[in-house]
Amino acid sequence: MKALIALLLIVSFENARAAEETTLQSVLEELENLKKIISQQQTKIGSLEEKNRKLQVEVVHLKSDQEVIREKMNLKQTKVPNIPMNFGGEPRKLSRGTGDIILSRHKRLISPQEVGFTALRHQVSVVHTNAVIIFETLITNAGSAYNPSSGIFRAPANGLYVFFYNIECSAMGHNDNTQVELVRDGSQTGIQAYCHGTGDVDNSSTLGILHLSAGDTVWVRLLYGDNITFGGKTLFSGFLL
Repeated sequence: MKALIALLLIVSFENARAAEETTLQSVLEELENLKKIISQQQTKIGSLEEKNRKLQVEVVHLKSDQEVIREKMNLKQTKVPNIPMNFGGEPRKLSRGTGDIILSRHKRLISPQEVGFTALRHQVSVVHTNAVIIFETLITNAGSAYNPSSGIFRAPANGLYVFFYNIECSAMGHNDNTQVELVRDGSQTGIQAYCHGTGDVDNSSTLGILHLSAGDTVWVRLLYGDNITFGGKTLFSGFLL
């Protein structure tokens, strides 16, 4: 009986020890798994920290680039471009902080597009009522907007244009008033000039400003009078403001 009890005690002890060893092994395995997880997390954290550092460096560079761009924009806004025409005045160069400013003796602003013409009429042929007065001899034709063959000016750009014309007329021995006018696209503008020829010559001139769109046409025509001969002082001129 005692031997049986001793045997049972030994078996129970062995079973308990085996169970304890199994539990301990499981705990050790769990600890090993936790170590692996912690190691992986530490690697990920290190990678994220490196990315964050690179992003911070990029932000600093972007801020620096933004400051450079802002300074360049401010410099462009304060810099006055060179004036292409100075009407004989020599440009002077002054220094003002961030950039140079080109100044002309003349303070007038010049259009970026040069448009201007002056033409004379040297033809001795007579002009009839409502006919275009052709100024065939060019003195200036910047921008080539005036056609000396047709006598018609075609605006190359939108803007304000100044026109001037002078007429020297004779009524071919008749008492007759001569009236000429500036025409825009075939319509009257009200810009007119008169001269009175009695066999001799008479002169008259006028100036007007028109707002034109690109493609608009302007010319001078004989409004009143017929068989009119215009003298050598007859001219037509215009330019873009």
